[in-house]
Amino acid sequence: MPLGQVFLAVFLALESLHLGLSMELTLVIWLGAGLSVLGALKLVQVERPTWGLSFVLLATGGFLGSQVLEDWALEGSWAQTNGLGAGLVLSLLTYQLWLFASGEKSSTHLAVNRNSQTILVLGLLLILLISPPDQAIVQMFGVPVALLTITAILLASLTLMADRCADYLFSRLLLLLPLFLVVPLLGLLLGIGQGPVIAALGDIFPRGSSFTPTGFSPRQQLRASAFLQPSNRAVMRATTEHRPNSYLAGNRLVELNEDLVWLPIERPLSALTLLDAVIEETGQLRFEMDNHQFSIGNNPPQRIDIQSLANNNFVFMSPNTSHLIGRFEALTRNAADVWSPVYDRGADKRWVIETSSESIPDTFSEINLQLPSFWDAGLQEKSEGFLASDDQQTVYNVLDHFIARSYSLETNFNPDQPFHDFFLNEQPAYCFWFATGAALALRANDIPARLVGGYVIHEQLSEEMWLVRERDAHSWVEWQDAEGYWHTIDPTPPSITSFFGGYESSPVSVLYHLLAGQWQKIIDAVLANELMADLVRYGGVFILLFLFVREYRRIRGRKEKLDSRTVRWQKVWQRFLSSANLPVNESWTASTYAENLPQEWPSAWINATKDFLQNYKLLRFSNDDELALAEVESSLDRCLQVMEK
Repeated sequence: MPLGQVFLAVFLALESLHLGLSMELTLVIWLGAGLSVLGALKLVQVERPTWGLSFVLLATGGFLGSQVLEDWALEGSWAQTNGLGAGLVLSLLTYQLWLFASGEKSSTHLAVNRNSQTILVLGLLLILLISPPDQAIVQMFGVPVALLTITAILLASLTLMADRCADYLFSRLLLLLPLFLVVPLLGLLLGIGQGPVIAALGDIFPRGSSFTPTGFSPRQQLRASAFLQPSNRAVMRATTEHRPNSYLAGNRLVELNEDLVWLPIERPLSALTLLDAVIEETGQLRFEMDNHQFSIGNNPPQRIDIQSLANNNFVFMSPNTSHLIGRFEALTRNAADVWSPVYDRGADKRWVIETSSESIPDTFSEINLQLPSFWDAGLQEKSEGFLASDDQQTVYNVLDHFIARSYSLETNFNPDQPFHDFFLNEQPAYCFWFATGAALALRANDIPARLVGGYVIHEQLSEEMWLVRERDAHSWVEWQDAEGYWHTIDPTPPSITSFFGGYESSPVSVLYHLLAGQWQKIIDAVLANELMADLVRYGGVFILLFLFVREYRRIRGRKEKLDSRTVRWQKVWQRFLSSANLPVNESWTASTYAENLPQEWPSAWINATKDFLQNYKLLRFSNDDELALAEVESSLDRCLQVMEK
C-alpha cells in the first residue's frame, strides 16, 4: 500500500474524530475510522460518486439532519441545536470516505491524484471552520493549541509528499520542523480567522467555546463589558405582518451596586403550566402575561412569531406583550424575572407574542427609587437640573440630554470614578452607560425607573421577516408614572447607527437567513397537518433513496459497459501481438509499433500491418463501438491472411 494512502486514511480518521467530538457523537468517530481503514484496503470495488450522487447525498444529509439528528443527538450538543448544518457536514465526510474507497490501487511514485486532493481540501476546510472540541485543546507555552487541527495540517502535508518523496521522506520531514516551533502562533491565528469566516457563512457551522459569547442573554446581572464584543451571529428570527416593536425585553434590573453591576429583584421561582393555559386549535398553549406597559388605546394588537437561533431557552418579549403562545409544556420564571419555556426534546425553540393596548397598573416599590452607594452631591445636583413641573417633562429633559451626546464603544473613563466621569463630564459611551445614567437621574428626581436588557430589532430581511443578531444587544429604561403604568424610553443617542455601519451583515449571511426563514414557513405549512407531515417526511426519504439507487445503478451499468468494451478491444490487440510475434510493450502506442516493425519483414507484411494499425488508431475511441470493432477485426483478418502467405 502506498505510504500516501496510509497518511490519507489516518487524516480521514482524524477528521472523523474531530467532527465526532465536536458533535458529541461517538458513532461518527468509530464509523469514520472503520471506513477509513476499509477504504485503504480496497476490499470492495466502489464507483466514484457523480455530481448527481453527490447532490442526493447532500440533500439526504440535510433532510435526515433536520428530521432525525436533532431528536437523536445529545441534548445541548451542536448536532442537536443545528441538525441541518450537522447533517450537511456529515454528508461531506461521507463523500470524502466514498472518494477514498473508490480510488484505484497504486504503487507508483506519482503526484497525488484528484480524489486525494479533493479529500484533503474538503477535510481541511471542515476542520478549520468547525471549532476544535475542548478535549483536543492543549496548552503549549501558555497558549491554547488545537492539537487535532495542527495534526491534520501535518498529515495533509505528509500525504502530498509521501509517495513522490518515498526514498528521502525523512529528510523532507525535517523541513516541517519549523512548523512545530510556530504551532502556538499558528493555533492563535487560526482561532482569530475562524470568527469572521464563520460569521460570513451564516449559521451552518457552530461556534466553539473558544469564542467569547458576544452580546448577552438574560442573566442574573448585567455589567458594562457585556456590550464590548459585538458579533454578527444571529440569535432570533421574527416574522410579523406589520413592523414589529423595536424592543425585545429579556429582563428588568433594579439595583446598581458600587461595582456598576445591575441586579434584579430576587423573587421566588414560579411557573405557568398546562392548567394556566388555553389550548388553541393548532395545539399550541396560550399563556396570559402581566402587561403593565402604558400604550395608546388606538395601537392595533400585534402578533410576532419568533424563532430562537441561540443555544438557550430564554424568551424575549415586547414590552407590551399580553400573551405568549407556543408548543411547550410550561413556562418557568427564575429569580431574575426571566421567562424560559420547557420545550420537548429536539423541538424548535419558537414562541409567538401578542401585544395589546390593554394593561393594568403595577405596584410601586421603593427599590425602583434606590440610588447606589456612590451617589453624591455632585451627581444629585446635575440630576436636579432636569427637574420640571411634571414627571413627563422631567423625563423629556433627561431624554433630550442623553440623546444629544456622542455614542462610542471606546470609553476612556477615570478608573476611580467611571460613572462620575461619564455623567458629569459627558464623556462618549454606549447604551449601558446612557441607560444607567437616565435611570439614576430619574430616580434622583423621585421617578421610579429600572434598566431593561434585551435586543433591538432593526434588520429587515423581507416584507414580513426580521433578523436579530448579537450585535443588537441593547439596554434601555422604563419609568413608572403616578398611576403605576410603565413607559419605555431609550436614552442612547441616534449616533448608534454609526456602530451598526461597522458591523454590517454579509450578503451570504443575509441570503442564508432569508432562505432559512422562507423554508421554515413552508415546513410550518406542511407540519400543520400530521398526516401530511408524515407523508412528506417518509416520502422524502423514499424519494432520496430511490434517486440514490437509480443513479448508482446507472453509473455502475455504464462502468460495466465500458469495462466490457475495454476487454473486447484488448482481445483484438492481444490477438494481433501474438499472431505477429511482436513484443509486448505497454508504453507503446499503435503509431510506435508502426514505426518499429521488424525490418526483415516482407514489404507486403509491413504494408498490411500498417493498414491495421492505422485503422486501430482511428477507430479505437469511435462513438459507434460495434461498427468500429467489426471494421478493426476485419482489418486484422486481412492482415493475418497476408502474413500467412
